[in-house]
Amino acid sequence: MLQQSVTAGVTNIVMAFAISAFVAWYYIPRVIKIDARRHLTDHPGPRKVHNREVPTLGGIGIFGGFGLGFLLNLNGTVKGAAYFMAALIILFFIGLNDDLTSVKPRKKIAAEACVALILIFFTDIRFTSFHGFLGINEIPLWITCAVTIFLMIVIINSMNLIDGIDGLAASIGIISTVTFGVWFWMSGDIGYTVMAAALSGALVVFLCFNISKGKYKIFMGDTGSLVIGFILSVMTIRFNEINVAINTFPHLHSAPAVSIGILIVPLFDTLRVFTVRVMHGNSPFVADDRHIHHMMLRAGFSHRQSTFWITLAHTCIIAMSFTLDGIGILWLSLVLLLVCSALTCLVYALMYRNSLRKHIIVSSEDMNVIKRLPFIHKAM
Repeated sequence: MLQQSVTAGVTNIVMAFAISAFVAWYYIPRVIKIDARRHLTDHPGPRKVHNREVPTLGGIGIFGGFGLGFLLNLNGTVKGAAYFMAALIILFFIGLNDDLTSVKPRKKIAAEACVALILIFFTDIRFTSFHGFLGINEIPLWITCAVTIFLMIVIINSMNLIDGIDGLAASIGIISTVTFGVWFWMSGDIGYTVMAAALSGALVVFLCFNISKGKYKIFMGDTGSLVIGFILSVMTIRFNEINVAINTFPHLHSAPAVSIGILIVPLFDTLRVFTVRVMHGNSPFVADDRHIHHMMLRAGFSHRQSTFWITLAHTCIIAMSFTLDGIGILWLSLVLLLVCSALTCLVYALMYRNSLRKHIIVSSEDMNVIKRLPFIHKAM
């Protein structure tokens, strides 16, 4: 019976990936044709890093592929799946509305808070423990609500904010999703492994279209980034809740910090950019070109090179997070912060070197940061 259960689980996981990939492969080219016919394209602009009109709404293929791959292979293994899909549909239409017209940030945040409340009150998807951080384990309902809503909003919007160059959001999404999926499989959670497989299938296919240079190039838009962020936030919660029980295998001692490591690029970049904006007296929600992918482009890297190096750093930090799990939540979080800060300083140094080589004028904001870096300051 156990062998049959494992075999059925593997079949569901493989089928979830395959169905999701096929649906995305079938529909994305059709979305591109409709986009071109209806002029639903992303136009070049001062903050944009592309120089031609590119079809958007690639998130429709991601959502459709994930939805079918996930629902057709659940077999009742995820409690509250109907409410999960209802919440996902709400965010899908919010993203679609934003891509077609525009949605103000506060309305998007309100919608994200609403879907978080749906999960909290109608499913088991919510944070219930601080894993002993600061001596706190189980937390009351009002803290559960506040923490779940806050972290879901942060993760959803952080994925939205890194969707700025070819392949980056999809690549980060694939790496994080596969990491969660492998952990769910090792923990015996077939339902969430199916969820990870379905999202991975859609993202792999979308990535192929997104990094292409021909007529089938497409962006995911908010339709895609909100969907990806929402699913990743749900998997993050599940990942932490599995590790609440100390008798689970495998068990992590610093699950909250490890989950930060799994999502490190979008989370750290959002934290850094929001901090810089506030320090300069700007609203944290006003878009600019301070994101790490913009900095990589100014350092002289191409879109693909930037995506490769950022994704490689993301993967290495995930591996480091699991390796250093035993040092504790606080210390691991500090290590992650220091490593990311050091890598950001390296990018600033590369920006400065590129400006000297190609005689490119560095913005006053970037130069102010560069001057504060001791190893560059000595050379200037």
